[in-house]
Amino acid sequence: MKNPFEKMPTILLADEIIDKAFRRAEKAASAFNPRGSVISKARQREELRIRTVSNVIRDNLRKILDRTPGVSTLPPFYQELLDILVDRRMFHKALASINWAIKTIRTLEERYMEKIRYSRDPKEIAQLRREFYGRVASVIKDIADNLEYLNKARNVLKDMPVIDLTLPTIVIAGHPNVGKSTLLRKLTNAKPEVASYPFTTKGINVGQFEEHWMKYQVIDTPGLLDRPLSERNEIEKQAILALKHLGKLIIYIFDPSEYCGFPIDEQMHLFEEIYEEFGEFPFIVVLNKIDIADDEKIKRIEEFLRSRGIEPLGISAEKGLGIEELKERVIKIIKPEMEAIARSMGRIEDE
Repeated sequence: MKNPFEKMPTILLADEIIDKAFRRAEKAASAFNPRGSVISKARQREELRIRTVSNVIRDNLRKILDRTPGVSTLPPFYQELLDILVDRRMFHKALASINWAIKTIRTLEERYMEKIRYSRDPKEIAQLRREFYGRVASVIKDIADNLEYLNKARNVLKDMPVIDLTLPTIVIAGHPNVGKSTLLRKLTNAKPEVASYPFTTKGINVGQFEEHWMKYQVIDTPGLLDRPLSERNEIEKQAILALKHLGKLIIYIFDPSEYCGFPIDEQMHLFEEIYEEFGEFPFIVVLNKIDIADDEKIKRIEEFLRSRGIEPLGISAEKGLGIEELKERVIKIIKPEMEAIARSMGRIEDE
């Protein structure tokens, strides 16, 4: 899976596009050796300038459209990220303005080529070409703000996280320092890749594991699902909504030892908020660091969870205790759904 905006080209600003087109036109005209009468030579040279300016500008603008994915074609997860990062409607509007400019310049080219074709005065022909230059420059300046916006948007979008949206994804949640990154490493048996993520300075941790010929993706999003929703700004709240398009299951981690720096009461409160926010998701709740935690604190969390119909799993991510049982629980929840999806797509046959 690649970043859908990876191939989005560097976007020239209005003055840069105009200068580039006019320089190319003058270079082409100076190297051109027309034949015929004075009028014929003037006509050929100015037509060449007009065609060159039109082609250079339209090619540069067309490259933006061709290499930028359409908003509606993106998976919902990336649509949400796009909306958070650069405002989906403004992005769509900016691309539409590029399309308008391409069509308008093409129309101007045809109109002025026709005027030049019927003119028999070299001075008038030169004046028509200058008019064309002015009209084209005006069109590009009309979309100057959109070009600048798309240039800034590209710099943000090229750093979007790269996540394999074809894999069933498990999202890890819980307070900082409860052992999320350690658990991710143990589950995936590999050093997680840290991908750029715009909502946290720590990035997003991504790992995979394979069981029964099926791959699973595990992610940890530091800065998102590790503090109460009431403390969130609007961008972070939208980022959490984006995760809802991504995950199939949430592993929530408690640290009954409280070595993470958060008392049991705070951990319970955060769990209740996340559990309510992601109520449509299956949850697996683990009690980490059980090898060093006080039995009374473990019991207190267990009673809290069981009163909500949740049977927690005790583990020690650091020592690898309970990891295989955790994988079994993950597979038991996700595998039937993924097999049903594969069956509906004809990838596997009914037994």
